[in-house]
Amino acid sequence: MSSARSVVVVGSGFGGLSTACYLADAGLDVTVLEKNEQLGGRASQLEAEGFRFDMGPSWYLMPDVFERFFSHFDTAPTEFYDLEALDPHYRVFFKDGDSIAVTSDRDEMRDVFEAYEPGAGEALDAYLDTSETHYEVAMENFVYTDRPRLRDWVDLDVMRAAPIGLQLLGTMDDYVADYFEHPKLKQIMQYSLVFLGGAPNNTPAIYNMMSHVDFNLGVHYPENGLRSVVDACVELGDSLGVDYVTDAEVSEIINRKDGFTVESAAGDFDADFVVSDADYAHTEQELLPEHERQYDEEYWASRTYAPSAFLLYLGVEGDVEPLEHHTLVLPTDWENHFEQIFDDPAWPEDPAYYLCVPSKTDDSVAPEGHSNLFALVPIAPGLDDTEETRTWYRDLVLDDIAENTGVELHDRIVFEELFSVSEFADRYNSTKGTALGMAHTLRQTALLRPPHRSDACPGLYFTGSYTTPGIGVPMCLISGQHTADALLDDAR
Repeated sequence: MSSARSVVVVGSGFGGLSTACYLADAGLDVTVLEKNEQLGGRASQLEAEGFRFDMGPSWYLMPDVFERFFSHFDTAPTEFYDLEALDPHYRVFFKDGDSIAVTSDRDEMRDVFEAYEPGAGEALDAYLDTSETHYEVAMENFVYTDRPRLRDWVDLDVMRAAPIGLQLLGTMDDYVADYFEHPKLKQIMQYSLVFLGGAPNNTPAIYNMMSHVDFNLGVHYPENGLRSVVDACVELGDSLGVDYVTDAEVSEIINRKDGFTVESAAGDFDADFVVSDADYAHTEQELLPEHERQYDEEYWASRTYAPSAFLLYLGVEGDVEPLEHHTLVLPTDWENHFEQIFDDPAWPEDPAYYLCVPSKTDDSVAPEGHSNLFALVPIAPGLDDTEETRTWYRDLVLDDIAENTGVELHDRIVFEELFSVSEFADRYNSTKGTALGMAHTLRQTALLRPPHRSDACPGLYFTGSYTTPGIGVPMCLISGQHTADALLDDAR
């Protein structure tokens, strides 16, 4: 590919950073425009008063995807950052006073499951064996291989994988119920759906493969947090010739006869192609003229969006035992919380939530004698988060943490910042303030997600969580390759 061909990538989330690397490696001139002061999109970092917080993703899952990404460029993650395996992977506090630590010891986990339900230890082995098979087949045939059109699914490889592909037709709720009856065991096998922006009753059963990711591949922590992965992608792109421009919010994408002009706060940029890693709906509805939009307002209004989040970033005096690096706090019946996200949007008064304490693993994220903690409550996108509501909910969450984990925080907080629906909308131009994009429902999975190529504006492409394969840092890295492949195929 001639280096005379130029590309502007709008947005520097993992999808944008990945696409930029693949295109630069193919010989294109690539410029990445980032709205905010930091590269990385939602994987921003907050530093204040000696504390350092990953503001977005905080779980390093699917290490094989990161290895595959960097190996394409003849390098490896270890050349940029070190990884520490977390054990336990995480702890679950149930709101009836019970708790479970999920560890890397299969025998131990088998005993834990058996203690809750006779036969559940053997069922765990069967479930994880199947999950591993589904992961391997799904990754090769439905994730690493992009199938954007119906005809792409009429393929021998797909036919061979058909029994697994049929899992798309069921829900995680029903699938897990075939293995386990105890509600706590079901919750452990389904909690990862939050990372996909779904609920057990609306997420395709194929995502049972996430249990292989959790139990078998393990949970890791990159030194200095997920920001290290952003820095690695940026450093890699820089070595390939990618130019990065921050504080460059894009106001319009203009399609001209001889290419595109991208108007931004940092000036106008001309290019032969444009890739948007910005919010898909925002790009179409705000940055393009009506005749170059693939979807109308009604389409975007009818989508099921992944949750937003209520986030508390807290610097705390002293330690926060018994919390682990990753901790989940779950009501014994969490259906009501999911209903208040997807069916009847409201602020959940008995929330399920996630606590992250990176200072358990990394001394550099907090001053000596202090803990770094953030709390994340999944909430419905589009909720009205007034100051009064936020104050009420902040106190509710702190009270809930104290009641259900034994960790009292109120009088020990020395630094605090809140981030919720309004900030997701303002900082990331996120539709309805969703934290993740479009949920992985049956009608929004695989080829039913918005495409990488624009049907209405040739030369415009999309990457990131709205596209295939979907939500999550690993998926966005893979999305970048799919987008780059589509652009390069068209350019050739």
